[in-house]
Amino acid sequence: MKQIAYLTNFSYLDATLNIQKNLLEEFSKKFKKIYFINSQNLRYFQNFAKKQFDEKSVNFKFKSSKKFIFFNPKNEKEFRNFIKNKNLLIINNFGRNFWTLKTFFLLKKYNLKHIHIDTLGGVGMSANFVLKNPIKYLNYVFFQSLIKKIILPLLLLLKIIPRSEISFVTKRKEISFTKKNIIKKFLYKNKLLYSKKYILVNSRSHDYFLENRQRSGDKYIVHLDIEMNGRHEIETRGRLGHKEINSHYYHLRNFLKNLSSSYKKRVIVCIHPGVKKKDVDKLKKSKLLNGFKIVQFNTRKYIYNAFIVTTFDTSAIVDAAILKKRIIGLWSRYMDENQIEHSKTYPNIIGYLRVNFENYSFNKKKLLRILNSRIIKYNNFINNYHTFEKGIKGSSQIISILKKDFNCV
Repeated sequence: MKQIAYLTNFSYLDATLNIQKNLLEEFSKKFKKIYFINSQNLRYFQNFAKKQFDEKSVNFKFKSSKKFIFFNPKNEKEFRNFIKNKNLLIINNFGRNFWTLKTFFLLKKYNLKHIHIDTLGGVGMSANFVLKNPIKYLNYVFFQSLIKKIILPLLLLLKIIPRSEISFVTKRKEISFTKKNIIKKFLYKNKLLYSKKYILVNSRSHDYFLENRQRSGDKYIVHLDIEMNGRHEIETRGRLGHKEINSHYYHLRNFLKNLSSSYKKRVIVCIHPGVKKKDVDKLKKSKLLNGFKIVQFNTRKYIYNAFIVTTFDTSAIVDAAILKKRIIGLWSRYMDENQIEHSKTYPNIIGYLRVNFENYSFNKKKLLRILNSRIIKYNNFINNYHTFEKGIKGSSQIISILKKDFNCV
């Protein structure tokens, strides 16, 4: 009998627990224990990796309970001693780059089977680099992109590192594309992709909707903000100056205030759970979003009570799509090339309106008609990325397979 263990970077544990909250609640009902093991010190050149990803070392112990056990190994030896008398099924949540190759080798060394769960139903986006900093560019290309796209697949093909036993996914369209592509179809049929098996399940947003659709309201204008100088943005084009950021937020404030006054709804700004607390505090003190309530870790709650949702490129927008909320995609000329291109992705796939909010004027009745007319377009996205079997929870599908195929308790 196996027990479940998340192998994940504790530097982002708050975000992981928030994103996986509903699945973990279901796990806690069906399994005796769920372990969380910090992968941070199980990487190559861990100190360099921490600096690369702007991480802080996790030196404290997370409070464990009867159901959730947290373990922070300082090195491989402590990891080995911890798993010695346990029969664990690893949930791989540590990413794929140069530094985590060591973590894959540890899975091989200690004969640990692992699975992957991707039930967000989000859409991947590529990045373009501005070559102001060739070192950062080469760093990204070699240590992340090249490893993920070429080196790691080669190591899997040569059986030097272990494949995932199962990937639980929600993207029906991508599986269909794989089966139609000659090369990918061959790899898929012969279990030569990242995982031996890909199983379609309903998304976490679909699961939450099944139990909470009656709680939907229209109390707020909900804005899903982006980091103008987040780690990924700085990595690809360097740091934006105060002038560009101030101009961006000046127009954004005016746009949100116009929406608020037109529809008599309070504006709530939601920050991504992956944004560090220090950066959230800095945003609040900056007054860039002065006059609006800024929240973190409650995005879904506010989306469920949204009259209109505004967004740039976050996957959190999928909840709004499933709820058939009115959505406005935003962009400004102060955003970088990647941000502008990424802001097109979800509007194109889901079908909602996208506007440049700088000096954007609108007639409130006409805008409402446009937003309402777009909602019917959401169905294709929902069917291809979120709902595989109607009325069934994806978490129940996952739990059933973990019990049946891996004898998890």
